[in-house]
Amino acid sequence: MTSRIPIWIWGLLLWAGPVTASEIVLAEGQSLEAVARQVFDDPTAAGEIRALNGWAADVLPKPGTKVRLPGPERNQALTALKAAAQAIAQAKKDQAPKHAAAIFATARARLESAEQARRMARYRECRRLADETWALARQARDNSLAQVSAKNRFTVSVDQKGTTRVQVTQGDGVKVSAGKKSTTVKRGQAVTVKTGQPPEPVRPLFPAPRQVLPLEGSALLTASIYFSWKPVPGARGYLLVISKDSQGRQPVKRIQCAKPSTLWQAELGDGNYYWSLKSLDPQGQAGKRSPSRRFVLKAGSQPTLPVAPVPAPRPKEDGGKP
Repeated sequence: MTSRIPIWIWGLLLWAGPVTASEIVLAEGQSLEAVARQVFDDPTAAGEIRALNGWAADVLPKPGTKVRLPGPERNQALTALKAAAQAIAQAKKDQAPKHAAAIFATARARLESAEQARRMARYRECRRLADETWALARQARDNSLAQVSAKNRFTVSVDQKGTTRVQVTQGDGVKVSAGKKSTTVKRGQAVTVKTGQPPEPVRPLFPAPRQVLPLEGSALLTASIYFSWKPVPGARGYLLVISKDSQGRQPVKRIQCAKPSTLWQAELGDGNYYWSLKSLDPQGQAGKRSPSRRFVLKAGSQPTLPVAPVPAPRPKEDGGKP
């Protein structure tokens, strides 16, 4: 029964006669490098052909020699290698060598072993090692991203027009990608991305205003609270946030101010509150957050001042002078 000959072999029929679908007969003046170039479009595959036939690197097979050629398993191995190399590159880009060094090093070593198996024409082993490389690289990348996220503190906001703003206040920074372009936003920076466009140039965050009043721990006996702070040069305005916690995660009031002070009529129950500030840049984007200051509102529990009783007038006695 005659074997079916793959299409890529037919190009050799005019030069070397095939014996089976994975063998050729070497023609006069034909080198293994020429066969590798014509069949695989890769002259380096000559080393794999030598390994497959058990020939040392310095062996030059004579014309008429039957030469075994790699079959479809080579393409499968190369596909797995390509996927593994891409996974390694992505893990490296996501700082795996820094945040998941041990797993990343194992993945790199496994990839080298896979390449060595390919050079020795051990394609099944190559594919297995490449698949293991891919899994290790993905694990290293995931671990790295988890650590980077834990270290980074950033906010993402989207306005009604779909414009996205990313600002980083802590950590090593984050990568923002849009429109086939990426940029890194580091601590103390922000970037704006409009719909369908690449990221705009990264800008530094405006500094936080310095708070003046109320002082830390102030006890306020009236619901009319006066807030003031030092102005920030170039600021378009300010954002005052009053919250139930020092991190500003439970805000009860946000007030946008054009000037570095405001008088607010509080509509809050008595208790502990915290206030913090952000300055607004010329584009209206909020900058760095100031530290929180605590104040105690006691407007509903003011003590009643004691009132002395007024003595009743003494009655006049009869016979007395008017």
